[in-house]
Amino acid sequence: MRSAHLPRLEAEAQPMASNRHLIEVDETTATRLRERADAQGVSVAEVVASLTTLADTLVDISPEELAALDRQVAAIKSGEEATYPQDEVERWLATWGTPDYKPFPRNG
Repeated sequence: MRSAHLPRLEAEAQPMASNRHLIEVDETTATRLRERADAQGVSVAEVVASLTTLADTLVDISPEELAALDRQVAAIKSGEEATYPQDEVERWLATWGTPDYKPFPRNG
């Protein structure tokens, strides 16, 4: 049974497949899928299919890259490497290209 508040989006597992399935998503997701489809000049079904394929794609990472990531995570967890709140970073990024731009204010 379809909820009245959920928009209807038709999507296919593959863009050219003949079988179609109805998928219900919230309004925000529907809007974002439509916007992405419009920006790419494709259908919502093609966006969903490409996202599904992307989600199933393995990332090829070397042992050296994995070790470097592990060292970075350990440094953050130990407090050796600082992290910054998202809103602070967003405020700083918004100053790029403006007279208000200054180097990022690091805490230490």
